[in-house]
Parts: sequence; C-alpha cells; structure tokens
Amino acid sequence: MIGIVFAAGIGSRLKPFTDFHPKALAPIGSKTAMELVLDKMEQCGIGDIIVNVHHFADQVENFVSGRESAAHIHISDERARLLDTGGALVKMYRENPLFRKMSEDEIIVVHNADIVTDFPLKELAEFAASVDAAILVNTQRITTRHFLFDDKGLLQGWNNTATGSVRPSGLATDGLTPAAFGGVHAIHLGTLRALDKYCGAELRPFSITDFYIDTCREMRTGAFIPAQAYRWHDIGTPEKLSAAQADFC
Repeated sequence: MIGIVFAAGIGSRLKPFTDFHPKALAPIGSKTAMELVLDKMEQCGIGDIIVNVHHFADQVENFVSGRESAAHIHISDERARLLDTGGALVKMYRENPLFRKMSEDEIIVVHNADIVTDFPLKELAEFAASVDAAILVNTQRITTRHFLFDDKGLLQGWNNTATGSVRPSGLATDGLTPAAFGGVHAIHLGTLRALDKYCGAELRPFSITDFYIDTCREMRTGAFIPAQAYRWHDIGTPEKLSAAQADFC
C-alpha cells in the first residue's frame, strides 16, 4: 500500500495557531495531528507515504525529517501553487515514480492531516478492494453537504441542503442515503489514472469531491462505515481542535 497525507492546507479558520504553524502540526497530546495519521499508516504496513506541503512547508519538512519512521516519507512540494485535494493527487501521480512501480490491485490510502480518527485503516483498505474508491462516511454527522448513496452503498450524487443544489443535475434524491464525507478514502491505480484524465493536460487546483461526484455514474465509489464505533474529529477551528485534544489526550 501507498499512503498519502494532505498537509498543505492554510487552515485560515484555525487562527491564531496557523498564523505561525501549519494546521497539520497542531498538537494532540504529546503528538501532532499529522503524526497520528503517519503512525496509523505505518501500523497497518504502509511502507511509502507521500506528504504534500504548502503553508509553512519548511516546518512540515523539518518535522518529517526529524521523526523516526518505519515508512519512507516523500514530499510533494506545492509551495508555488496550492492545488487542493484533486490537483494534489494528480501532481503526485505525474511526478512520483512510486506509481510506475505499483501493481494494479495495490491500494492507495488518502488521509487529510486535519482529521483525527482511530478506526483501522486496514479495514478501509480491505473494503476498497471491492470498489474503485472507498470513502469514509458518517450518516449521523450533521452537515449541509452530503454524498448520496443507493441501497448498495454506491455513490449516486451530492446535495447541499442549505442551497438546494443537487449534482448531477436532475438527480432524483428520493430513496438515496445522505452521508457526510470523513476526509479519509482509498483508491486504486486505475482510479488515479481516471483522476489524471479528469484534470486535463494542465495541472490545476480542484477538489477530489468534484471528481467523485462527476464520475459517480462511471465509477464504483463505495460508502465505507467502520464495523466498530470510532472517534472522529475535524480540527479545523480552535473549538474543534480543543474537542479532539480532550478526546485523544
């Protein structure tokens, strides 16, 4: 398996911490949020991990280089231009030789550095073997934006309950199950190729969410819900970071 950690975000809602530090290095007990993600990946046997950097990139690079790791950590440098989650993956695919060496059935686990959770990544990887992409979701978390899944757990679209917008246009939402995306997913090499084609010749910033929505009729994108109860926190604001710290410390 290959791991990918998104650690480039500016984290404007987490000020004042992000005025001086990258969000990925927010403290959770004696560790940082990103270190918890790296630990999880290493514990499930991931030997190569790619970390993208932009905001306070030097701090992230120094942290990674100074940390004892069971995995080989690669840096994807976005100092010149922040590419969002979709563009970041395409840049990695185009520039890192790891993807030329991996087998077709090998899994790529993708994890936002600002998501703190403790479900087993191996369980996600095993589920991903049966679909083109497996995305961590929660049907109970309150949000205005939802992925919509059919009775087989396959993605059919997306809606925003605050604005009433639905994608793809004209989708009938009756009978579909809404669920919040949890910032962790697993894909195959073929899915990464499809993402590269979706991006087009010129590398550009775009969200992986748009890719999943726009390709849901061609790809099997499955809802992954861990078998056992687990902890999940988005540390995007000071209040949310405090909640994660209280839960994990």
